[in-house]
Amino acid sequence: MINSSTMSRVYELIGAAFGLGATRAETAMAPSVLRQAGLFERLQLVTKDIVDCGDAVGPTASAPPTNPKLRYLPEYLEFSRSFIPRLERAYSNNHTPIVVGGDHSISICTLAVAAKALRERKGKKAKLGLLWVDTHPDLNSPDTTPSGNIHGMSVAAALGRGDRALTELLGFAPKIQPESIVYVGLRDVDPPERVALKELGIKTFTMHDIDLLGFGEVSRRAIEHVTKKSDGFVTSFDLDVCDPTIAPGVCTPIRGGLTYREAQLIMELAAAAKKLLSIEVVELNPYLDHNRITADLAIALLESAVGKTIL
Repeated sequence: MINSSTMSRVYELIGAAFGLGATRAETAMAPSVLRQAGLFERLQLVTKDIVDCGDAVGPTASAPPTNPKLRYLPEYLEFSRSFIPRLERAYSNNHTPIVVGGDHSISICTLAVAAKALRERKGKKAKLGLLWVDTHPDLNSPDTTPSGNIHGMSVAAALGRGDRALTELLGFAPKIQPESIVYVGLRDVDPPERVALKELGIKTFTMHDIDLLGFGEVSRRAIEHVTKKSDGFVTSFDLDVCDPTIAPGVCTPIRGGLTYREAQLIMELAAAAKKLLSIEVVELNPYLDHNRITADLAIALLESAVGKTIL
């Protein structure tokens, strides 16, 4: 059933077929795999107010990366030139982007375009919020990264930390302020990221907090925080935040993650929030999936993103 608070929204489904931001590039296949599994048809059963805008397809790697601390940056920027206009069209139509990745580096683009759109609607002082549901904070820069993978730099780039090609995408930086971010589900944090989280004072709910407080309370507090601290927010959901028993098809599976219902709950609450600007689900690696259970989870989460509820 469709949640009444989402009835006025029109959604644009946008695939982001880019995987070179991660250690393994197969995440680029996720949008096509999800479409073959009936993604758009299932979303249409939830709401008829949805348009399929196709996939932005990134380049493949023709050679090893030239910069080990910023792997495949030229390819990423090439992809952004295809991806960003799709997002911009959605916002110019006053529609809500529903983005399917791809690896988590695509968020550098989604946050940049969301920040630009919010400024155009509400002025340059408008505050973009971010609900980041992920095992990792993605707060590394080229100076701190252990891997050189851009998907580990997404939030840092939005904060204006890192290489200028990423931080100044669309011509301005930062895209977001620390107080307007909330993390949910952290359980794998690099030492430099731990330092950055404390220095910046970003609101975090780790798996330890979820154990102590319960996921319902954590979700309520997270949505309340990002709503109060922003004029509009993006929800970014990395499938590796879920326990590998329900999401094995990710590049970095780590035990002790969210359950199926916990993942559904936060998507339901985010979808119902009036200030929601866009939702994205990322990091499905079809080559690592088992019997398509991670793909099925991704589709179920996207159904919640467009308003499906129990009653």
